[in-house]
Amino acid sequence: MEDLAQAAIEAALKIGASFVDVRIENTTTIIIEINDGITKQSIASRMKGAGIRAFIDGAWAFAQTTDLTPRGMRSTGESVAKLALATYNRVEENFQIDGPTFEGKFKMSLKKPFDSVSIEEKMNLVKMIDDQARDFDKRIVSTRSIYGELWSELIIANSFGTNVSIQNSIPRIISVPTAKEGPNRQRMQKSVGLRGGFEEMETDDAQNIGATAAKLAIDLLSSKVAKGGVFDVVMDPILNGVLTHEAFGHAVEADNWPAHSTVLEDKVGQCVGPDFLSITDDPILPGKRGSFEYDWEGTKSRKRNLVKDGILTELLHSLETSSRLDMEPNGSARSQSFMHPPLPRMSNTFMEPKDWQFDELIEDTKSGILLCSFNYGYTQPAKGQFMFQASHGYLIENGEKGQMVRDVSLAGNILEVLPKIDAIGSDFELDAGTCGKNGQSVPTMTGGPHARIRGVPVGGI
Repeated sequence: MEDLAQAAIEAALKIGASFVDVRIENTTTIIIEINDGITKQSIASRMKGAGIRAFIDGAWAFAQTTDLTPRGMRSTGESVAKLALATYNRVEENFQIDGPTFEGKFKMSLKKPFDSVSIEEKMNLVKMIDDQARDFDKRIVSTRSIYGELWSELIIANSFGTNVSIQNSIPRIISVPTAKEGPNRQRMQKSVGLRGGFEEMETDDAQNIGATAAKLAIDLLSSKVAKGGVFDVVMDPILNGVLTHEAFGHAVEADNWPAHSTVLEDKVGQCVGPDFLSITDDPILPGKRGSFEYDWEGTKSRKRNLVKDGILTELLHSLETSSRLDMEPNGSARSQSFMHPPLPRMSNTFMEPKDWQFDELIEDTKSGILLCSFNYGYTQPAKGQFMFQASHGYLIENGEKGQMVRDVSLAGNILEVLPKIDAIGSDFELDAGTCGKNGQSVPTMTGGPHARIRGVPVGGI
């Protein structure tokens, strides 16, 4: 496969490209879904092909091919270089691509590779989770249970001399039960997703995800609709992760800088929060859904200290953004598949824990609200505005956790909210997710500790 990549690179360089890179991918996926005890879908797919980019003086061209032969790769390399050559004199800004070279191979070490587990065993897992949720309580009236797995082999090469190969293996189990009592209907979603083989689905968390989700759905039946207002808010690790990823993380993806589309554009090196606040994006955490050893441009990945002691210190870069902004590349370019060009993206993004115990945090909050998990929301990186509806919450009265509430949301501007964080817990949790950007989805994890924000708008009735 390395020879095929070099064939495309050499062909594009002969046409006149100044930089060329190639991603050759072989990916298999399985999705099994059971709704209300009935199999809804069972899909196995394989995707194999190459994505090739050519660059000339600020102009990119991108092409895909499934013809993984020397002739097919040379032909696609020539075509994409000709396209870049035809457009380079029409770009608004001329610039050059620069970056280090890497060589390496990473192979997954798995206890239970996906292909060693029968489809029947995978079906049995989904059925068990679905039955578990349906049998939890007679008020569970609907269930949706999903198992997904992805196995991928990726070869990345470029005209600088980079040549790396990586493997990835990520399973996930999801439970979505709905509870009903009279006209009151409540839905809950929980999932477990990690990096590894099928053995990750044999942990206690994964094996009991149906009951976990069903219990929360039943608990929501006795919750009350929250009243809106300005509150001291304690975020749980999942909602904290949503805030960190959606409202802050997307704003530090460096392709926002040339586009002038981030509220953080002039904040690099400046204070954006209290001096005990640190926010990290770390793709080298072992066993995490968003982890990878090299990014989709072949740059070796490393921990990124986005905020250190309250100061915005680093952005998430591709080779283009690091070249244009004269910053160090840090292995943040990702793509959904060979059919898409890489973009600056997050991996495992979280707020670093500090020293508050959870009980201390609640006791120190005389009147407020604990917000948990996430239903939906929106964010505008250019303005810094966001709104996230929590799946549920609990009133905090006289330093004690009280009545469960629902239909409650957190809103604000990230540059105004971060400075209001005054306490960060010592606990830590990451939650599996899938992040969308420019029509591409990639696996991620988000989270952190419990953390308190003073005096922020909370939506309710």
